[in-house]
Amino acid sequence: MEPKPCAVIASCTSTHPQEIIKLILGVDELPKPSQIEDGIYAYPWHIDTKYYTTDVNLCSVEKKTLGSEQFAMSVEAVVIHFDSNKNDGLAAVESWLSFLKEFEPEVQILLCERCHENPSVGVCRVTAQEWCVEQGFELVELNPELDTEWEAEQDFIETTGIKRVVQAMHAHLWPNLRMKGKPQHLSRTVQSMLNGGETVGGERCPVSELVQNLQNVQLGAHSEPVHDASVTGANINDIEDRIDELLGDSGGVAGFSSLFEQLHNMKEHVQGLPSDQRKACAEEVVMAFWRAIGGDADELDGLGESGSTFG
Repeated sequence: MEPKPCAVIASCTSTHPQEIIKLILGVDELPKPSQIEDGIYAYPWHIDTKYYTTDVNLCSVEKKTLGSEQFAMSVEAVVIHFDSNKNDGLAAVESWLSFLKEFEPEVQILLCERCHENPSVGVCRVTAQEWCVEQGFELVELNPELDTEWEAEQDFIETTGIKRVVQAMHAHLWPNLRMKGKPQHLSRTVQSMLNGGETVGGERCPVSELVQNLQNVQLGAHSEPVHDASVTGANINDIEDRIDELLGDSGGVAGFSSLFEQLHNMKEHVQGLPSDQRKACAEEVVMAFWRAIGGDADELDGLGESGSTFG
């Protein structure tokens, strides 16, 4: 049985990681944890969003440790609490970085009670934000300073506090998620992709390369056409037919996997097309990916109308 994906909760303050886990779960008392490693205690969290459900472990980590290789590979998110009221608050966080970075988590949150603009003692908000940008973290204040007059004038207010932590967790693509209204299990290909890479031709291909391949479907508007028998006469209808074939009748995650496997071939197939048809093809591919993961078509209305999305 595959281990559940994990979110590591650590603290550089007197606040115990369990207190942060209580806030995330929205409970006053935690259930009895399971000890999955020495000094690592797991609390189950069932995530149920509009689009998917999944089960993960919120792991209280009290000492600087990587645990076993299996545990390290299961870590998808890290939340670390620090004391912004101390001048050396960020230095305490940095003492954890060599351990936390080894997990290579997709979600990294630096949590504190509040960062003031110009404190006489402690870490100011700008300094904390700059540190987060450099280290790839997101700064979240549990009790941020609020300007009610300013907020009243805004059309959109960003989520703050523990709700932002939960929101960031919900937005993550957990490898064991089950899409609502779609097949209940991710294919091995998509699981591999979500865990950091895709297997193409027997070799590991980072997700970034696959994304670049997708972007490159419509690039090179001024490049020379490819004079090859395999692309002679190619047109957007050929691509549409190929996408429909890959997605099948039900679409869903299985079709998503097939699209990734065939993306490189699609790219080669359209290199000889005029730029307007390459654009149209890129839009078709993006729409297909969106449909395959359960997205609603109306959420991508006007996809290329401005000409800036794909041009």
